Amino acid sequence: MQALMFLHDLPSTLVYAIFMGVAGGSAALACVLLAPLVRAPQTKEMLDVAMRTGGAITAALTLTLAFCAVQARGQMAEAQRLVQAEANAIAGLARTAERMGAPGHALLPPIAAYVAEIAGAEFPAMAHHGRSPDTQRRAEALEDAAYLAAASLSDSLAADLIDQADQVEAAREARLHAAGAALPMQFWILILLLGGLLVATGPIYPARPHVVAMLGIQSAALGALVAFVFLMDQPFRGEFTVSGEPYRVLERSLAHRGALIRPARMIRQ
Repeated sequence: MQALMFLHDLPSTLVYAIFMGVAGGSAALACVLLAPLVRAPQTKEMLDVAMRTGGAITAALTLTLAFCAVQARGQMAEAQRLVQAEANAIAGLARTAERMGAPGHALLPPIAAYVAEIAGAEFPAMAHHGRSPDTQRRAEALEDAAYLAAASLSDSLAADLIDQADQVEAAREARLHAAGAALPMQFWILILLLGGLLVATGPIYPARPHVVAMLGIQSAALGALVAFVFLMDQPFRGEFTVSGEPYRVLERSLAHRGALIRPARMIRQ
């Protein structure tokens, strides 16, 4: 398991090379080492059966990988939606705080600090370490500040503020829960089984150089497809990952709002 986690953190080109090398090398070695032991009759009928069997397994494996790629792409889209939903919830809290005058303006610095902590510390390491204690403390401090500001507001405004704070907390928990999202293990078991069956057909062919090369290239191509699914498997890890740009956009927006509020306070004074 640790080795798989390590693979996710490698550059995508290296991951492709590893998967293609392992798949192609396994097929080639199976043919070279086991064909002399199996000694399958090299008749036209036997070769035709071997090719049909290999073609059927390849088709099943390709179909499985295509389905897994669609599933992984859906998981990534859902993860990106959760990130955007959290950024929108925090932005909604900031807009609500702005409309409430001085009590709400006191919330803007904790909101800005919370967003900066997510973008700079928690989000990049979330897939490895999960919930960041420092960011959790920022979230709790923001919630305390929201309840403190609500105490000085009317009932309707206080309810709006608390509702927005609850949405921020719910969006955070949803994003943290999605940090461990991945394809079910049953998919990977099926891929390994089909890949093993494909390699097992290698010893049926004669161990001639052009045959070995053909088997290696075919398996390497399927290995590239497996690598593609693997790289998309966990949306918060690796290079094919969910973007944290919504937090950075929100961080810039909050900095701009804070810059506008400070002169307004000076004018009123």
